[in-house]
Amino acid sequence: MGCRRFVSILAVAGVFGACFIGISSLSQTEPGGGMSLLKQEMLACEETFEAIINALIFDNMEVIGRTIPPLQKAREKIERAIRAGEKITLAKNQDQFAEFMKLDDRFHKDLNILLEAAEKGHKKVAEEQTHKLLDSCVVCHQKFRKRPSP
Repeated sequence: MGCRRFVSILAVAGVFGACFIGISSLSQTEPGGGMSLLKQEMLACEETFEAIINALIFDNMEVIGRTIPPLQKAREKIERAIRAGEKITLAKNQDQFAEFMKLDDRFHKDLNILLEAAEKGHKKVAEEQTHKLLDSCVVCHQKFRKRPSP
């Protein structure tokens, strides 16, 4: 991997990490003190992307397939909660929840494309898909996550 590509991936990792610094600004807990389903998904996302970026940097594509299932399970919990009539609370723009779900649906479809590319050993596609996914994280966070107070 060229030096420029390596630096690019590290820069993306830094931006992604910065996106999660304010993760505590999400609706933090459910009644009874448990972590909200949305926060569980965001934490699973953070762990997944750390592993994906490391897998790409160190050319270890098979790791990607092992890191995605916990994120998929977190999403499934949200889907079950919505079907059961539970409210998922966004940090801001709650009235645009349908748009949030469309963005999340697209994210998970793109995540499956990444998984397929990794399983086939298509590193270039996996790298491009990772960039696309990270960009979608930024868009969603700009719209639905409160910024931490300075």
